[in-house]
Amino acid sequence: MRKLGVVGSFAAGLALALAPVAAAEESDVVDFGPLLDFQIGSMNFLFESQAILAGVGDKVIDATDANPFLTIDPEDVNAALGTLLYGFNWEDEISSDPGSYSLFNGAVTQFVDANNVLLFAILNGGDQIEFEDAADYLFGSDAAIAAGLAGDTAWEDAANFFMAGIADIGGYLAIDL
Repeated sequence: MRKLGVVGSFAAGLALALAPVAAAEESDVVDFGPLLDFQIGSMNFLFESQAILAGVGDKVIDATDANPFLTIDPEDVNAALGTLLYGFNWEDEISSDPGSYSLFNGAVTQFVDANNVLLFAILNGGDQIEFEDAADYLFGSDAAIAAGLAGDTAWEDAANFFMAGIADIGGYLAIDL
């Protein structure tokens, strides 16, 4: 029963985040800001929950205007948090700046970006997101965004992000996918 409540809460939150998209007229440019805020907030919640479970919740660095993601110093990552974030071989996978964008070795960020590429394409007649405008629709490193947006169509871009997410899951599970 609790699982149903969690799913219902997630669906309600997603509906609230997407309400501006649903209300937009065809000629309006859709503001992805509320959606990105919701996605980042969800990732921050998961990251902080993992840090608390790992006993290092007090070491989490708060989000700022410049960086809306929760982070933690690499020196404060213990084996429990490292395994939750990066998987079985976390010491090989850990980044120099662990944060909520590191969930499942970064796969969540890639999957969210794939989703946002598809949503943008659906709302804009199949158009691709231009790299110069990526910060309005995507998050992640510049290199990951550039690689994701390297396709010839929006559908290829989404597939690039999705496949990068699958590769990150492979790193998390310490298997070659």
